[in-house]
Amino acid sequence: MRIVSFVHFTALTARHPISHSHKFLTIRRPLQRQFSDNSLPLQMASSSVKAEAAPRKRSSNSNNTSSPPSRAEKKQKSGASSDIELLQTWIKHDNHTYHVDTFLTASQAYQIRTRLVSWYRANRRQLPWRGDPGPYDGSTVGYAASASSTASSKGKKKKGGKKDDGSNDGKDIRSFFGGASKVKRQKTTNESEEEKKEESNVQSSMEVKEESNTIEFSAYGVWVSEIMLQQTRVEAVIKYWIKWMDSFPTVHSLANATPEEVNAHWAGLGFYRRARLLHAGAKRVVDEYGGIVPNTVDELMKVEGIGRYTASAIASIAYGVEVPVVDGNVCRVLSRLTGIANHIKAPVMKDDLGWELAEKIVKARSSSASTKADDKLGTPGEVNQALMELGATYCSPAGSGIDANDPLVEFYVSTRLGRAIGHVTNSEDGATRDRIEELVAKGAFGIDKNKSRCRLCELNGASNAFYSISDRIAADLLTSPNVKLETVSAIAGHACLPIPPPKKAKREEVLAVAVISSRIADHDQLRWLMVKRPSEGLLAGQWEFPNVEVWTSAKADGKKEKKDKAKSKAAIEVPIIDPTKRSKALDSFISGILDEPIAKKKRKQIKDAPITHIFSHVCHTMWIEYNHLDEDIALNKRWKLENGREAGWMSEDDMKDVGITSGVHKILAKVKIM
Repeated sequence: MRIVSFVHFTALTARHPISHSHKFLTIRRPLQRQFSDNSLPLQMASSSVKAEAAPRKRSSNSNNTSSPPSRAEKKQKSGASSDIELLQTWIKHDNHTYHVDTFLTASQAYQIRTRLVSWYRANRRQLPWRGDPGPYDGSTVGYAASASSTASSKGKKKKGGKKDDGSNDGKDIRSFFGGASKVKRQKTTNESEEEKKEESNVQSSMEVKEESNTIEFSAYGVWVSEIMLQQTRVEAVIKYWIKWMDSFPTVHSLANATPEEVNAHWAGLGFYRRARLLHAGAKRVVDEYGGIVPNTVDELMKVEGIGRYTASAIASIAYGVEVPVVDGNVCRVLSRLTGIANHIKAPVMKDDLGWELAEKIVKARSSSASTKADDKLGTPGEVNQALMELGATYCSPAGSGIDANDPLVEFYVSTRLGRAIGHVTNSEDGATRDRIEELVAKGAFGIDKNKSRCRLCELNGASNAFYSISDRIAADLLTSPNVKLETVSAIAGHACLPIPPPKKAKREEVLAVAVISSRIADHDQLRWLMVKRPSEGLLAGQWEFPNVEVWTSAKADGKKEKKDKAKSKAAIEVPIIDPTKRSKALDSFISGILDEPIAKKKRKQIKDAPITHIFSHVCHTMWIEYNHLDEDIALNKRWKLENGREAGWMSEDDMKDVGITSGVHKILAKVKIM
C-alpha cells in the first residue's frame, strides 16, 4: 500500500474529516450505477474483462532477466502517458477557451456531429410528436441492452450486398419522422421494481396510442411537446400529448378553448403554469401571426411561455434553423466531452457558454466536403435531438462512458481523466503522483490567488472533481477487485462529471383542509365544496378543497435562519400543529364561503397520518377534516367570494371537467374510504 503524500493528506482531510476508526484514506460508497459492457454492474464486468491486480513489480524468470514489453503494453503505457499530460493541463487550465480549443476543434466537432447523426437515425426513440406511428415507448429503461443488440447488427451486409452503415440513405429529417424506429426495447436483467412500475405506466400509454391515428408532424406539435416535456419524463408525456392533440389539433382550436378545458387536459402533468402560458401563447399566435407558429428564435420568444430553449427547439426541429438547443441532458454530454468541472444547472452552462459549445457541434462542417452534399451532417434538428437523446440514454447519469455502442465513446474526456487519475493514484511512480497531487492541492486551497480561472468550471472544480474521482476509484476497487483498473477508472471519471448540483431543502407548509360533501336539491350525486385558487402563484387558477396554511418553514425561524436553512441539505423538522388551532383557522376561512351556521358545523378530524404532497420546491403536509351535510343545499353551482375568488359545489364529473390536481385526488381518495 502506497504512502499518501502530506499535500494529498492535507487536501483529503480538509474535505473528508477522518475519525480515529478510519484505517485508510478511502471514502467508501455503495455502487449506484450500471457499469461496463452491456450495462452490467461493475462486479459483473470481471467476466468480460481481464482481471488486473494492484500494481506490482515484474516477476523475474529463472535467468533473472525481464521479458520485453509486448506491443499492447507499449500502447497502454503510451496512452497512460498521454492521459497524464492531459490531466496536468486540465488541472492547470485557467480559461474557458481551453475546453473548446482542446476538445472541440473544427475537426473534432465535425466527427462528433456525424457520429451523432448516424447513431440518431438508426436508434432514435419512436415518439408521436415526431410524426411516428404507434406503438410508442419513450422510456430509456434497458435502452443500452436494446441498442447493443441493434448496434451489433451494423456493418453486416443486407440482401443485395449493401452494407448497413446506419445512415438511412441520406433522407431529409421529415422522412425520419414518418418512419418506424429500428430499436425495440429490451429489459435488462437487473431492472429495478421502480423501473418495472414505470414500464407498466408506459405500457398503458402505448395502448392508448395504438388506438389513435398517426398525428402529422408540425411546428405546433413540437411546441406542445416541448412545453409538456419540461421537468416531465417522455414516457409520462406521450398519452397527454396525444389527448391534447386530439382535442386541440390546431393553434386556433387551443386559442378558442376555455381555461377549464385546458386544465382538464393538463391535470396530472403538474406545473400548471405551463398550461396557462401555452394557452395564452396560442391566443397571441392567432392574433399576431394568423395561427402560424413563428419560424425564428426572436419571434418565437415573443410568445408567452417560450424562452430561449423552447424557441431554439421549435426553430431547429420544425424549421431547420441552425441554432443549438441546450438542456440538462446536453449540458451533461458537453461536460463529459470537454472535461467541464461544473454542474448542469450552473447558469454559465445552461444560459451562457454552454450554448457556444453546443453551437460548435450544430454548425460543424467538413473542411473538404461540400456543405450541401455532405448528408452525414444531418439537419440542425437531428443534431440537437441526437444530443438530447444521447444525454437521456448512453450519456445519462448512469452511463458508463465505455459502452462500445455509445457513438461518442472515443471522444469523452471524462473517461480519459478517470484513467489518468487511476494511473496516478495507483502507480509506484511517486514523483508523478506527488507532482499531480501538489497541482491539485494548489487548486483546492487557492495558493495561486492571482491566477485567473476558467468561467465554465466551478471555483476549485477541477480539484474537487479529482478528489471525487480518486475516492470513487478507491471504493470501487475494494468492492470489485477483479475488474481492471483502467475500466474502473474510466467509469469513475465519467460518473463524477458533471459534478452534482448543490441541494436545497424544500420549503415545508402545513395545511388544514376541510372536505365537505352534500347533496344539491333534485340531485342524487354527492357534491363537494371547492374553491378556486388565486390567479397567481402555486397552482394558480386550480380548484381545490378549502384549506388554510397553519405553519410554514419560510416564516418559522426568521430571515437569517431561513437563509441558512435554504442552503442546508438537512430535512426541515415539521411540527404537529394543535388540532384546535387547525379547526379554528378553517372555521374562519369557511365562514367566508358558506353561511355561518353551516360553516361552523363540526367536522370530523381524520387522525391518521397526514397526507404529504411534494412539489418541486415545496412540500405540503395536509391534515384533513371531513363533514357531510345531511340537509340539501340549494345554492348556485358556483359563486363569487368577497376576496374575488370563486367557490362551488362539484360532483366528481365536474372535477374531471375542470381538471383537479393529483393532491386533490389524494385527499378525495382518503375521505371516500372512511
